[in-house]
Amino acid sequence: MNKYEEIDQLLKQALSSTDEPSEALNQEIKYRIKESKTMKPVRKRITVALVAAVIFIMSGSAFAAWKLLTPKQVAENLGDKTLAKAFDSENAVHINKSITSGDYTFTLLGITSGKNLSDFKNSARDIQPDRTYVVVSIERKDGSPIPKMSDENYNEPSFLVSPLIKGQKPWLVNIFTMNGGAYQSVVDGVIYTITECDSIEMFADRGVYLYVGAGGFINNETVSYNEETGEITLNPNNKEASALFELPLDAKKADHEKAEQYLKEVLNPVPKSRTSSEALMNTDNDFADVTVIPESIKEVTYNNNGLACYEYNGIKMEVSLDFLFKDGETGTWKTVGVDEDDMEQAVIQFFKDENGVVIGRTAKKAKKQ
Repeated sequence: MNKYEEIDQLLKQALSSTDEPSEALNQEIKYRIKESKTMKPVRKRITVALVAAVIFIMSGSAFAAWKLLTPKQVAENLGDKTLAKAFDSENAVHINKSITSGDYTFTLLGITSGKNLSDFKNSARDIQPDRTYVVVSIERKDGSPIPKMSDENYNEPSFLVSPLIKGQKPWLVNIFTMNGGAYQSVVDGVIYTITECDSIEMFADRGVYLYVGAGGFINNETVSYNEETGEITLNPNNKEASALFELPLDAKKADHEKAEQYLKEVLNPVPKSRTSSEALMNTDNDFADVTVIPESIKEVTYNNNGLACYEYNGIKMEVSLDFLFKDGETGTWKTVGVDEDDMEQAVIQFFKDENGVVIGRTAKKAKKQ
């Protein structure tokens, strides 16, 4: 085996590995290339070796990028076979663009839109069956792993992923008002999030952003809105890690008339009937006998949309109090959400006192076997 063949062998050895090349391997490649200068030049071989050597001596961050899951793999990992297939179709757009901010690197992996693209069912899909799915990864800049979801330090900080529409105030049109939701998993120390919402393709000719950042809200402290141009930018005074991507949508898929009608419904919502509220209140009888977690009891806060916000141990709730309490109703715990596993249910409940102060709490109840 001659010198160049030895170099090729070293390069193939490193390329076949999913790990970052060791310093020893880098030094050996440098040494072999330096040593080869005394040999009779073969231009083609030297060119290939030098280019490959540059690849191997680059920083570990490039190797880390190769390790990220694809959108299809993320969907498969979450058990959504239909969405995995959608991300493997021609309609899906694979982006793989990264932005580093603060201690984190955010990577927009891909996006797809359409009807019946997911195995997971929810009520929002009945209202707007045409949905958009975006896959984002979040990793620490220094390469240290993010805790698993079962770890008590998981979700510190929490992260929000939200589409924003150019020309619309971001605190009015965002993931919360666009019937959004998210699914998360942690794989090899990296958070992967699939965010879904009403289809954004109707806005393709206007410009659509994707905001990713630490925290749980969109307001004028996280982003800035230009009233004249409609452009949205990150607020430079925000100290939290955040990124703003411009989504590469096909303008031919825009639907101006549909978009205008949609915005009217979002910005001027019709008050909900009490029917769904009554149904929710009837479930309180099922949770009369629960074990309250004392440290979970806290006063709710309110976001810019007027929704009551409560968070405990990674569980977040945002609820309209008009939907929950009848006029003048006080002194009763109302169940606003249930999170469960095979053994027990975690019940989130709100209470309104005579002064109008709303308290949230989390309680546990063993499931009937």
